Amino acid sequence: MYIIPVSSYELRVARRRALPSAGVRQAFIKSAIETGIKIASAVLRISLGLSLILAHAISLLAAGQVGAPAPDTEIKNIIVMIADGTSLSGLTLARWYKAYDVKTGTIDTKATLAIDELASGLVRTYWSDGKTVGAITDSAPAATSFACGIKTIAGYVGMGPDKVPAASILEAARLIGKSTGLVATSNIQHATPAGFSAHYSDRNKYDIIGEQQAYNGIDVVLGGGSVYLEEPYRKDSENIIDAIKVMGYRYVTTKNEMEATKEGRLWGMFAPDAMAYDIDREELSPSEPSLAEMTAKAIQLLSKSNDGFFLMVEGSKPDWMAHVNEPVGLVTDILAFDAAVGIALDFAKTSQNTMLLITSDHGTGGISIGNVATNGNYSREPLTKFIAPLKKASLSGAGIAQKLNEGRTNVIEVMKAFFGIEDLTEAEERSIANASVGRVQNVAGSIISRRANIGWTTTGHTGEDVLLSTYLPGDRRITGVLDNVDITKICADAWGVDLKALTQGLFCNAETAFRAIGAHIEIDTSVQSGGKMTATKGDRVLVIHENKNFVLLNEKKIMLDSIVVQQGGVFYVNAKVLSLLSE
Repeated sequence: MYIIPVSSYELRVARRRALPSAGVRQAFIKSAIETGIKIASAVLRISLGLSLILAHAISLLAAGQVGAPAPDTEIKNIIVMIADGTSLSGLTLARWYKAYDVKTGTIDTKATLAIDELASGLVRTYWSDGKTVGAITDSAPAATSFACGIKTIAGYVGMGPDKVPAASILEAARLIGKSTGLVATSNIQHATPAGFSAHYSDRNKYDIIGEQQAYNGIDVVLGGGSVYLEEPYRKDSENIIDAIKVMGYRYVTTKNEMEATKEGRLWGMFAPDAMAYDIDREELSPSEPSLAEMTAKAIQLLSKSNDGFFLMVEGSKPDWMAHVNEPVGLVTDILAFDAAVGIALDFAKTSQNTMLLITSDHGTGGISIGNVATNGNYSREPLTKFIAPLKKASLSGAGIAQKLNEGRTNVIEVMKAFFGIEDLTEAEERSIANASVGRVQNVAGSIISRRANIGWTTTGHTGEDVLLSTYLPGDRRITGVLDNVDITKICADAWGVDLKALTQGLFCNAETAFRAIGAHIEIDTSVQSGGKMTATKGDRVLVIHENKNFVLLNEKKIMLDSIVVQQGGVFYVNAKVLSLLSE
């Protein structure tokens, strides 16, 4: 693998000095001295700002190398973009969809996606628990690989198979003084954004994940998921939305409110759960911003930081449409993601200090352009056969469900007006009329897939390699076949951070450490997301609440630069906490 200029085969390696603030350096040094813990030298390297290699030749794979930007070029910002569930076939279909002009019936074979000029390699998507290697990954371990640089198992976000939290590149970025952001079209507590911002062994515990995100110091958060931040979903009597406001965020719920925000910390929740599919937005959810608009706003706010930023952007819902085998929603959400790529690429080209890494976590659906009906003479299979039926739809299958009346007496009219199908059979009409609200998109997807000769192999994930697209200053690329954990390694190496060592400083086993000094321990985890540990020694009483970025020592709040994670009754805390009972 090489990072190379497009116009040259010369491989050049650059170095720079990482210069965190004095406060960051002193905090790490003080923590190490006070606790007596020998944190690995790499953490001190983060703190002390020693000379660090900027995307230098790291050994990612035995067969390859990684190069770096041109000399004296600083990687100030990193943007990681993930098109969830998007395979190469999905990208191909989206490109042809964009190329087809309905009015003229013509196809522009030179039409491109924004991502096309950045295509530079492949990413392997497998998972592992250290013993077993799995061919088909879940989004949670894939996100953890991207964010934390480790392999893990299905359902786990931000932690290894041993259920020990692992520091993420977003957390590392914040600790070296950079602004951070998360953007997604799912609920923000979903697997991919959670992998970068939370730590838990169940990706579906949105109350726990949402609370950890709120207290993890992220500067810009944009997506859906407000319902998981307050009652009745939450059972711990906490209103996380109120807490977000108290912490100084501007909390917004509409595109106009988002656009009106010009500076400061921003938390946007544009839907109770996931946001609308892009093709449905204008008709059904006009107050929601597009993924491109959220990406632009995040970059606008984060780029005000003199120290740079880390931003993760997920196009969440190509995966959801592929799960139900619905090609219209799939290709239009891929195109919405591509529009966001265009925004990020424009910024990267202009700034010339930004690294842009784009990939998918896995394929979904096993989509193919062609099915059993297209076997035979391919000269009779013009492209319009596959694309024209899709172009007739103005809503996704999910949007169709919202247009049906209670008695399902308007199926024919809705399918004609919004899905472009004028020859609905009686059997197809019955299948839609009898489907539950959640299943309408599945049925509609199968109906239009047959007409467009689109094939599917599964309603689950698939195990093939996915596209890698990259941009570095000087119009350079990272090429080759990467492992998904290499995405993290490239980011960490660019900024000289050691995530393994950082994990040791941020997530220490509190009970083990406190019992070693003779403290009395009480643990209460009876309320989900409301667990606490009380450690007492002499006249010092330390209360540790899970998911928070502070502890209470004799009722005095002490702020931390990381969150407390509770997993299976074990509380993992910042090394700074361990000294509080021995001072």
